[in-house]
Amino acid sequence: MKHTLQRASHWLARICLILSATSLMLLMFLTVAEVIARYGFNAPIFGRQDLAQILLACSIFFAVPVVTLRNQQIDVDLLDFLFSSRFAFWRDRAIQALTATSLLTMGVWLFERTEKALSRGSATELLFLPKYPIIGFIAFMVFVTGLLVALRCVYQIFQARRGDYE
Repeated sequence: MKHTLQRASHWLARICLILSATSLMLLMFLTVAEVIARYGFNAPIFGRQDLAQILLACSIFFAVPVVTLRNQQIDVDLLDFLFSSRFAFWRDRAIQALTATSLLTMGVWLFERTEKALSRGSATELLFLPKYPIIGFIAFMVFVTGLLVALRCVYQIFQARRGDYE
């Protein structure tokens, strides 16, 4: 079972990173094309700002769950030498619980924003693309990240009950 979960999370992370990299590459191509069109032909690409915002959101929010899954967030260990490993372990679990609660709350709030954008017919400024799919995507990825943090916290607490403090 553990092997299957590791394999599934590996492939899920890989797919998310490929999608994140693809959206970042498309953003780069869009920027290059915009510069060439604007300065070479004096004809800027209409709606580039809308497309750039969407691609940037995709690039960031496809990567956030992967960073969480791999535990690659930035952390500062200035005072770790002052505390025992047991205290540091429980401090980290408290921080994970707070982070999970914050992300899940943000996810719910963003889902509410998605509903409002859908009901109001909110659209981008130039291309008039509906905003609700992008807001919904961001909400989903934030919510998934919150679930991953919560699951990691619970898993590490159960590991600690067996005496395995990381």
